Amino acid sequence: MRALRRAVRASILDRRAHSELFFDADATADAVLLVAAISAVTYAASVVRIIGFRFLTITNLLEYVIYGLIAWLILSAATWFVATRLFGGSGQMQTMIRLHGHCELPLLLAIFGDVLGGIGLAWSLVAKIVATSEAASIDTAKSVASVLVGFALVLLIRLVFRLPFLVLGSLF
Repeated sequence: MRALRRAVRASILDRRAHSELFFDADATADAVLLVAAISAVTYAASVVRIIGFRFLTITNLLEYVIYGLIAWLILSAATWFVATRLFGGSGQMQTMIRLHGHCELPLLLAIFGDVLGGIGLAWSLVAKIVATSEAASIDTAKSVASVLVGFALVLLIRLVFRLPFLVLGSLF
């Protein structure tokens, strides 16, 4: 319950929540569980809403959760790298991962459709900008650039992994 309260506070851009998370190494495990749960709930609710309960499979659910965890880790690691190496910020990657994991809660808006899902994504990215500023001790402009580079990397990796399937799909 404490992790959920912190996630709500982090999502409403409460810098004190990020400061607490900065110093609580145990919150990294909470972040993993939050991201996994948010991915699972988003997938399950979307499938049930769009095509029905009978199409919900454990295999696809686990796949979606794994993709959610990987995307979160790539975004956090890329943001940390840009913030610390390019912009001279400080901090550890684990701290960035922990703070970003608690900013995933707005992604639950995807349950209600694409428009609200897009709003949830933007909201989550804004929360991650605040988290990056706290985790790396850099200003907001550098945090924005760091998060956007990380997000672009996640999109690029998703595209690279989908490309072979798109090409094969067009051949048949």
